Amino acid sequence: MFEQSQHSSSITPSLSDNSISGMANNSMLNSQTLEEYCWYWGAATKEEISAAMENQQNGTFAVRDASTKGQYTLTLRIDGTNKLIKILVENGRCGFTQDSMDFDSMASLVQFYQTCSLRDFNEKLDTCLLYPLKSPQSLTCQNSMKSDSTIDPSYRVSLLKCTFEAIHAEYDRVSRRYDQLFNQQLALNEEYNRKQRTESAYADALKIFERKIAELKTTISGEKDLNDRDRESLTINIELQEERMEEIGKAQNLMRAAIQNIGLSLQKINEELGRLKPLLLKLHKKCEKYRDKLLEMSKQKVTHAQLDRVVQSVSLALDSEPSTLSTFLLRISLPMSSWCCECWLWHQATKDESIALIRSLMNDFDNSNVSTDGIFLIRPSSSRIGFYALEISKDGNVHSCLIEYRDPRTTIDHSGGYGFAQTQMLFASLMDFVRYYSAVPLKEHNSVLDTPLIT
Repeated sequence: MFEQSQHSSSITPSLSDNSISGMANNSMLNSQTLEEYCWYWGAATKEEISAAMENQQNGTFAVRDASTKGQYTLTLRIDGTNKLIKILVENGRCGFTQDSMDFDSMASLVQFYQTCSLRDFNEKLDTCLLYPLKSPQSLTCQNSMKSDSTIDPSYRVSLLKCTFEAIHAEYDRVSRRYDQLFNQQLALNEEYNRKQRTESAYADALKIFERKIAELKTTISGEKDLNDRDRESLTINIELQEERMEEIGKAQNLMRAAIQNIGLSLQKINEELGRLKPLLLKLHKKCEKYRDKLLEMSKQKVTHAQLDRVVQSVSLALDSEPSTLSTFLLRISLPMSSWCCECWLWHQATKDESIALIRSLMNDFDNSNVSTDGIFLIRPSSSRIGFYALEISKDGNVHSCLIEYRDPRTTIDHSGGYGFAQTQMLFASLMDFVRYYSAVPLKEHNSVLDTPLIT
């Protein structure tokens, strides 16, 4: 688990409205919804935005419609010049390249690169989307993103550590699954080869029996001087040989079926290994990038030792993670852009502030067909150091639950992680907790909360 900073600031960071509203509505690619964001300039020309960008600081950005209908262009101010970046939109997803269509909305793309440098996309663009260039149509910037000048540095560290912990947990989990499959592949290959040798031996045996039976039949038909006793003996021998052949044939068929089944299993394993390998490389790359980002925060005294403790705690927690839970979490599809704790983690917030924000969001959806159940926030517990509190909406009310953290480095059996207080369902990262309960209703913890978390 990462340590909670005790740093206080005169500016209390608030969760941007679009971070939470995205939980209830992820359909933001249409221009009607984009017009709600001050950084969206609609059909503005390149020249209009360039003029507005004059004398703006690095990290200032705006999004406009591209000349190709349905596509968009990001204008980013960096090193005193404007960089134009194409944003692709395809099948309800968007991204900078065909290989990185990780975002389900333009808002989530902007939100992700608010705290993550665009150097992940282009090494020459080493800046975040810091300052939205307010469009002329926008009287207020209600959905503006937090800039480096207003965000509490300790909050940024908490977000980065939360994401680092989450991505490392998934990397470790995928790595373990990959190793497990690789070992299964080796064992099955050995079994496959062994059974093929056995099947080949059966085939050779059948040929021997066939030749022997043919010789016996030739003897019976060719030897005219055979007495009845010898003829009967040879006939019985042929029958025994044919029975043995039938037994071997059945065993051979069973062996062929087993070989076929092993072949199918190997095919599935190879397919999963092929799917996991690029994911493993992508997660490893993300882990290293988040580690580097954290180590760059020298003023917050982030050290290698702190991050090593996070890695150790995650690894120990996964050692005791039930295989059924590991499999379940591996099957939950989550775009890389969603590995962002900012969507639901609120730093230095009180219980009353969390409840007030959730109620505000519930009111926003009162006149729509969108259910308000499952809107949630997680914040550090004010009464239990190292623990967290979950506020979640259900049936018009906001409920509070305590999320316990047990450090696996300090327990006798090295089991631990995040989970509801007094339960044994523990997760290696806070993100795993959110991912699990976004797919499973919380009623297994509290019968009143028959709703999943809306992410």
